[in-house]
Amino acid sequence: MKMRSYLFCLLFVLIITGYSRAWADETDKQRDELIETHLNDESIKQGDEAADIIGDIEHFGEKLLGDIKIEGPYTKAPLPPEDAKIEPLVYSREQNWWWNRLKHGTLAMNDTTVVWPKFLQFCVNVYNWADHTFNSYDPEYVIGTGKRWKVRLVSDNWLDSYALKLPPGINTTMNSDVYANLGAYIQYMAVSIGSSYDIEKLFKKKEPSHKKYEFGFICALFNAELYYHENRGGVNIRRFGDYKDGKFIKEYFPGVSLYTLGFDAYYFFNNKKYSQGAAYNFAKYQLKSQGSFLLGLSITNQKLRFDFSKLPDNLKPLLPNSEITDYYFHYNSYAVLFGYGYNWVIAPKFLFNATVMPSIGFSHYYEDSIEGNKYLLSLNIQARLSLTYNLGNYFFGVFGKMNGHLYKQGNYSLFSSIENFSAYVGLRF
Repeated sequence: MKMRSYLFCLLFVLIITGYSRAWADETDKQRDELIETHLNDESIKQGDEAADIIGDIEHFGEKLLGDIKIEGPYTKAPLPPEDAKIEPLVYSREQNWWWNRLKHGTLAMNDTTVVWPKFLQFCVNVYNWADHTFNSYDPEYVIGTGKRWKVRLVSDNWLDSYALKLPPGINTTMNSDVYANLGAYIQYMAVSIGSSYDIEKLFKKKEPSHKKYEFGFICALFNAELYYHENRGGVNIRRFGDYKDGKFIKEYFPGVSLYTLGFDAYYFFNNKKYSQGAAYNFAKYQLKSQGSFLLGLSITNQKLRFDFSKLPDNLKPLLPNSEITDYYFHYNSYAVLFGYGYNWVIAPKFLFNATVMPSIGFSHYYEDSIEGNKYLLSLNIQARLSLTYNLGNYFFGVFGKMNGHLYKQGNYSLFSSIENFSAYVGLRF
């Protein structure tokens, strides 16, 4: 009896325990579902809030872009070929070494990435400072050509002429033959080298009796010129007193010799807008017509001899004083030079320049001169004209120049001048 009671009790306990466990499992399942539902509701809520924020941003962006006006036309950048190999940019000391940059044609004085040796770096720094200080222009009026090299062919022609008055009032005019040279020059920036051939050697088969050397430096601020002219070949007399009623003649006269050494330097006051280099050495482009006043210094050493003992026989009777046949003028002249130059841009490719520069000062005549050791007034004049045509990197030009010196004392007066005409054709690269 007792055994049955124990079995019944054990069975009841097992049944109750099973129902409790099942109820607990059901409760845990409901709790998990409730938590998951709550989390989903929170995620949806937060997602909705994020979507609202993104929508506000998109609306603001559309409104902002709508207020920006972008004008066409629009061009799509071309895509590289599919098989193109794109190399990354590499910057190294070896790559930027000046010699490597020169070999690849990418060397530029004002490029700060170029690597130079110490001494060359110093020279480049000095050059860049000088270029900025002495060669800056207003780009509205003057711009550079973008090229550093130039080659040019030159036809250079010149002569010297004289107007001499002898007492008691016999006027004579003379001029030399036209001397012609052909030359070729190559120039890098401000440094030029070249050679010319005297045409007289080709036709007359003899040593030329004349010489001409010129050196010039020009920048935005000033121009400087050093020149030497020599003529030992005589002249042609074109008028001699009343001979043939003062009409023009042509009588060869070997008794004239000329030696002239001169230096001129002058400053351009309107140096930001006026470029003389655009008109005479094709280094710049003058975009708008502009002129400038000039002021500088002129120094000249001149030797002139007229030996009338070599006068043609038909003219010797007209000499006013047959005892004086050697007229020698030897002097140094120091003068203040002033004037005006004007660049007229006729058309975008045509440039015309006219420059006139008189000078006034004093001349010191040496003891061997016709009137001995004296200080006299010095009056000189220079004038030049040019016409330049630019066709891309090609350029063409014609150039005329006159340099005159006046001597006047007592019964004597002499005006000597050198006239020059040149034609150029060249290429910039």
